[in-house]
Amino acid sequence: MARDIFSDALGIVIDEARPGFVKAHLTLTERHQNEHQTAHGGVIFSLADAVFARASNIHGIPAVALDTSMTFVRAARAGETIVAQCEEAALRRRVAVYTVTVTTEPGELVALFRGTVYRIQPESH
Repeated sequence: MARDIFSDALGIVIDEARPGFVKAHLTLTERHQNEHQTAHGGVIFSLADAVFARASNIHGIPAVALDTSMTFVRAARAGETIVAQCEEAALRRRVAVYTVTVTTEPGELVALFRGTVYRIQPESH
């Protein structure tokens, strides 16, 4: 896969990537904070989106997001490491569905993410 420049800039590290499962982590710093001194929701979403993108494209067929949603359960703060684990829930010819769980490194739930992609099949002649 091509390098994800945005994820690199945020500090996201992919720990494991295989068909059906991708895991990554991000150690939060002050640059990830919002005005409440907690991790910006966009940063948490970006971590979930990064594993979703990697998982949905790992099969070698280009996939683009159709729909995503995220439920935030608790705040995360600078100094914490958050972990995102993406699992493939359904893989069809043109559509696939993924779930992502974002936790603190010790395992406390931070957010839940769900995403659906459209898989761009090669044209047959």
